[in-house]
Amino acid sequence: MIKTVLIRTIAGPAVAAACALLAGCAPSPAPVQAIPPGPTSDEVVNYATAQMQYRFGLATGNGDAVAEANETFRQIPREIFSRQDPKLFEAELVCERYRVAGPAATGRSVPTPVEPQCQNTERRYNQATNAIRQGLEARIAAADFATIAQAGAAHP
Repeated sequence: MIKTVLIRTIAGPAVAAACALLAGCAPSPAPVQAIPPGPTSDEVVNYATAQMQYRFGLATGNGDAVAEANETFRQIPREIFSRQDPKLFEAELVCERYRVAGPAATGRSVPTPVEPQCQNTERRYNQATNAIRQGLEARIAAADFATIAQAGAAHP
């Protein structure tokens, strides 16, 4: 009995030290690169592609192309906003759940207590995503004009 207790007493710290030593030798995981709060280059390209798809859909009467472009116009600013203001984005998701459930799901025709806050949240969310859309469109237009200007300068 005394021998077992003595082994556990001596082995416990030794095992802990060995584990700590091994953990120190293990390679550290690669750092995760944070996505910047603004649009990524891929998001700008995807938004510009959606603009082209939207114009094509309108010109050809392809409603599916227009609908797909509209979904991209909705999703990209939403993704950017989720990085810029995660707390407000999370609040908007909660409000969406209440809006989808509606009064029928709660069994009441009276508004829920969160609806006044949701109106303010949705207003702020809409303002922010509209500003993101406008920023993306301005950035794409500036790049388009720069491309045209470079082509014009190359051919006098």
